[in-house]
Amino acid sequence: MKLSFVIVTNNTSKFIGRCLDSIKQTIENQTAAKFDAEIIVVDNASADDCGTIAKTALPEIELIQNSDNKGYAAAANQAVERATGDLIVFVDPRVEVLAGSVRRLMDQFATNASCAVAGGKVVGADNLGLKTVDRLPGLVANFKRMFGCTCSKTRNADQPMTVNFVPFTFAAVRKDVIAKLGQLDERFYAGLADADFCRRIVKSLNPSFAIYYVPQATARVLDKFALQCECTDYALNGSSVIKARTRSEQMYFWKHYCPLTALFFGGMDMLIFSIRFAAYLIPGVGSKDKRGYAWSVVCESAKAMLATQLGTQFPAE
Repeated sequence: MKLSFVIVTNNTSKFIGRCLDSIKQTIENQTAAKFDAEIIVVDNASADDCGTIAKTALPEIELIQNSDNKGYAAAANQAVERATGDLIVFVDPRVEVLAGSVRRLMDQFATNASCAVAGGKVVGADNLGLKTVDRLPGLVANFKRMFGCTCSKTRNADQPMTVNFVPFTFAAVRKDVIAKLGQLDERFYAGLADADFCRRIVKSLNPSFAIYYVPQATARVLDKFALQCECTDYALNGSSVIKARTRSEQMYFWKHYCPLTALFFGGMDMLIFSIRFAAYLIPGVGSKDKRGYAWSVVCESAKAMLATQLGTQFPAE
């Protein structure tokens, strides 16, 4: 069995060296167990010479250097087209793969013929789980996000379990499944391409396609500010993160449900975060960052709805 590691970078020079080093160590361990592997890095027009730094850190990688930012899905597809492995292992450049984790994913495929996707656990520097996801975007998942609830049945899991969704922060996908279902939808420029792919697996109703969460396979974030909740991400990077999420959600609901669903969730975002903004005005309750975050969600949700002409068109951006 051959593994193809796929990493999409954009201004992640701070992390890419350690990420590649962890994968190199993983490959060396797997080689001893008769596994072959390759690493494909796609640099989406980074302004910090991330691609050059990656090639210097690990010369044997295959580097695809894009002259413009094509978005995550399109860049990942470029790597998948070049990949020669049986399994495509997607790795976020802001994480390091811990020892034995890839082997755990491989064991899941080896022991379960129905395994189409296997995702690992992503933890912070304190080894506590981050972004533990088992639900596709929908009524329950969105209401949990709107009200700041992060509870999940997978958070304390200690054994592999079937789920409907694993993020591609650290996940392996059978290449033949991609061949059958098609590549990542490149219209999801900044997010939810992984959720869309998992949704297509679920909708296929194919009993030989199952999605597994494997908590023993672990990747650790390389910075305490990386892969945090949307409010923290907003405080660091501004409203662009919210714009990316709201547009991607509009596309997701438009594609898999109906225009009215996209309109409903956009409206609920505006209502709930308007209430949260008002609450954050109370002294001692909110802060400048929380107020800015809530108001940005309201504004970007409204703009996303306008981009779809109130849910009647597929978002153009």
